[in-house]
Amino acid sequence: METIQTILAVCGGISVVGGAAAVIKKWIAPAVKLNDRVKVLEEHDKNDFQAIQDIKERDGLIMEALINMLNSQISGNNIDQLKKTRDKLISYLSQQQ
Repeated sequence: METIQTILAVCGGISVVGGAAAVIKKWIAPAVKLNDRVKVLEEHDKNDFQAIQDIKERDGLIMEALINMLNSQISGNNIDQLKKTRDKLISYLSQQQ
């Protein structure tokens, strides 16, 4: 009779510990999921920032080229500056590929 009670007590203890573990897991799981989502969003933010920086650099080169072309059309004598801008654009394009 005592052995049955001991077995039942051990089984009851196991049930209580298992139930407590399940409750703790339910409390912690949302925090873990949120942490994973934040990591993914931080990585996307980093990639987006780099893409924006690349776009800003490219736009700057395009604007410089347009200004030099306008100056050349207005004055008819801006060939050296156009060549420098062309070299910058070629350098930029070769780095991107």
